Amino acid sequence: MQSNSLTGGIYAIGEFFMFLVKLNVLWMIGTLVGLVLFGFGPSTLAMYDVLRRWMRKESDVPVWRNFWRQYKTYIVRGNKLTLTLMLVVMIVYINITYFIIEPAWLTILIKYALFIIAALLILTVLYVYPATVHFEMKLLESIKQSFFIGLYMPLRTLYLVAAILTVYHVLFLFPLLIFLFGISLFGFIQMWIVLRTFARLEDKQARMVAAST
Repeated sequence: MQSNSLTGGIYAIGEFFMFLVKLNVLWMIGTLVGLVLFGFGPSTLAMYDVLRRWMRKESDVPVWRNFWRQYKTYIVRGNKLTLTLMLVVMIVYINITYFIIEPAWLTILIKYALFIIAALLILTVLYVYPATVHFEMKLLESIKQSFFIGLYMPLRTLYLVAAILTVYHVLFLFPLLIFLFGISLFGFIQMWIVLRTFARLEDKQARMVAAST
């Protein structure tokens, strides 16, 4: 009985890693299909959508078919989101790097403000792709919701950052893993934490509504 349980556990772990490998390959192919710039957004949203459905056991559709179906769904939305974020990042980066004004203290003050904006932008990016597939919102609503969730759940956000940095450190030590399941592992860890953050937030909101009635 114990042997069967051990064998079943090993099989489940093997299946899980094969799932991540497939998803990683699909993400890379999808990104290349869109010539990187126009493929990153839909590929990333499709990956998060597949991960979300897998975690919630919502779909029995094979990973390959599910990914490409979601890829087509998110072509427009994914590119709008990614290109918007890229534009904002470029504006903030250029201003931090090259902005100079007299007097010098005003330059320092504005650059500190830009660093705060950059931190808030990173906070938003942590949630915006998972939020887009989870809540199925329009572009601005998705960005706004992600921003407020990151601020409203600071401990969960710190937990998410710590987890991502841990995965980054492991992949830095073993770079070959990036080509096997590096991107999908990032996505899995992020989606796993974010889904629980969304669940806690929805539970808090439900309790607040119940308390007010």
